[in-house]
Amino acid sequence: MPDSIPHPVDDETALEDVLAFLDSPPEAGSTEDARFGERLRQVIAASIPAAEDEDQEDTPRLSLDADLRRRLEALASRRAADHPFGDHPDGIGPTLGMDLRPTASRRDP
Repeated sequence: MPDSIPHPVDDETALEDVLAFLDSPPEAGSTEDARFGERLRQVIAASIPAAEDEDQEDTPRLSLDADLRRRLEALASRRAADHPFGDHPDGIGPTLGMDLRPTASRRDP
């Protein structure tokens, strides 16, 4: 049985994995799909441009061209749209006071 927990990898390896998955997307809900999501989040986090007022030490660890970055961010956004709780598909509990009902059904106090 394959290991279902994605193992940490360096950012360059994560980028290689993401590019390979873009060429041949994994089946939704599969172990490979979970690994793809993990690597995608890692690549995006590692390529966030530093603000002008930040230290140079905070520069991105990966340099992506603008087109690839836009594609990856759009893909991550589409994947996240189906999971309002992110990595917690069963919810995060009522303690945060989050109301995820559609806007039309909310009432003002």
